Amino acid sequence: MNQGRRAHAEVADPKSGAFGSKSAAARRLWREARLFQEQAQALLADEMVPFVEWLLLETLRELSEEERGPVSQVRVAKRTGLSERVVSYWMAAMTEFGVVDRGPDMDGRMWRVLLTDLGKRTLQACNERLEEAGLTG
Repeated sequence: MNQGRRAHAEVADPKSGAFGSKSAAARRLWREARLFQEQAQALLADEMVPFVEWLLLETLRELSEEERGPVSQVRVAKRTGLSERVVSYWMAAMTEFGVVDRGPDMDGRMWRVLLTDLGKRTLQACNERLEEAGLTG
């Protein structure tokens, strides 16, 4: 079975004759995303904010603006591509850090989260560092 996969992977693109060219653009995007993450992580370390925390804060800000209020952790997980378990862990930690506030929704089934004033200031400081470094576009 592995031979079949290997043989398939070695088939040249009929249009260009190059091996693996169909996925070259996807791999380039992946490398660019990883480079951004590494550069951002180094800058955010100065603010003592892990990359995943910044990603969650920024996503929470974005969704809160769209929904004009608290957001479900499930929505944050879907938007970031992180698992619900990972988001739940980080939201609990960020609640302890004081950067988010969370509580159950009206049905008591889902956690809803929002940025605190400290969370907004933290996110602003992080985004300013990323912007100064030219990482925000």
